[in-house]
Amino acid sequence: MNRLDQYIEAAERDNTRRSYASAIRHFEVEWKGLLPATPDAIARYLADHAETLAINTLHQRLAALSRWHADQGFPDPTKSPLVRQVLKGIRSLHAVPEKRARPLELAVLQQVDQWLETAIANALRMGDHPGLLRHTRNRSLMLLGFWRGFRSDELVNLRVENIEVTPGEGMTCYLGRSKGDRQLQGRVFKCLALSRLCPVTAFNAWVDLAGLSGGPVFRKIDRWGHISEESLQANSLIPLLRSLLAQAGVDSPAEYSSHSMRRGFAGWARACGWDIKELMEYVGWKDVKSAIRYLDAPSSGLQARFEQGLTALAPADLKPVPPPQPAPANAHIPHLPTAEATSIATVRVTMALARFSRQSRSLARGHRLIEQTCFERFAMQRLNTEGTLYELAIPYQSRDALDEMIAALLDDMYRIAEDNQCLLEASFHERATDSHWD
Repeated sequence: MNRLDQYIEAAERDNTRRSYASAIRHFEVEWKGLLPATPDAIARYLADHAETLAINTLHQRLAALSRWHADQGFPDPTKSPLVRQVLKGIRSLHAVPEKRARPLELAVLQQVDQWLETAIANALRMGDHPGLLRHTRNRSLMLLGFWRGFRSDELVNLRVENIEVTPGEGMTCYLGRSKGDRQLQGRVFKCLALSRLCPVTAFNAWVDLAGLSGGPVFRKIDRWGHISEESLQANSLIPLLRSLLAQAGVDSPAEYSSHSMRRGFAGWARACGWDIKELMEYVGWKDVKSAIRYLDAPSSGLQARFEQGLTALAPADLKPVPPPQPAPANAHIPHLPTAEATSIATVRVTMALARFSRQSRSLARGHRLIEQTCFERFAMQRLNTEGTLYELAIPYQSRDALDEMIAALLDDMYRIAEDNQCLLEASFHERATDSHWD
């Protein structure tokens, strides 16, 4: 391979190259399609696989075919109206919920970490060096993967010489390429030292035990304890993770994947009060839409929000409720929550969204994302047809917590507006206390 070919190959991720080659092979070899293809052939290919392949897989196959035709100098048949119409029909007739990995919650991470610590101690006591290496590596991989929200390919591309540890503070990891780095500029990821479940301590333990001074961080280890010069493969992390979960006694390990650590961290950070902007910067998301796919809507205060929306109903003809009967002396009385109930603030939001310039075309998208990301989880009521006036029911434990929540909402709204090339003016008003936020 000459120098020019090396640079061309380096411009594309290995996963993308393998994925596109597999798609072309499927079209040519398995389906017996001819290249260059016609729009009719592409449409028939989609129709033949509509019931067996997910819509995202079909999109990936089309991207590969489009790329092949562009590289070979042929017209792109995947952009024809016929192909677009067939794809739209497939989405309509074979719509299924998107399958997402189960988030790895912090309690599950702790359960696996405790099992690994026990396994490391047992391996030390029994002189099981291969087992000691594997458990120490896996513990570092789990903790670093969770606390940094790394993708599987980012984990396996980490190199020892590109990681700098500052004792007592944390570590910085440099990645020359990752999925979100389209311009291949590289990025530095910081990871703090923690009092518990510390990824820095686990990393140091693995590197010191393995005697690594350079090369891949997470490597293959054979049954005799020989450490390979090659890194783990990204697609090997899913069976590795599921095996660890099963051994640690976690229920339904097959529901987890390598994305579970990323989703788990995102959910933990959101529950701890991180706003969308700082979470996106930390994890490396460039688009709000990508970020919210990893976040589940919070369920706290959901009952209170439903009940608040029912208060406007006129009193119904109520039947008398019999008085409660005393429980038997030996009956188990469940622990009920105390009167420390969540309060509800009824807040009116005034919002004006405008384009930066005439060339900006994302006004409707920005409006929709603000509603979906910021308003819908608070029992949103749209008060006018223009979408400039809303009423939200926001649960809170204290006024300080309410101030922080609304400040985070405003940050998210301005971030979404900026990402969609829009100007935003927004204000919140609680009439009950005449409180204002903007």
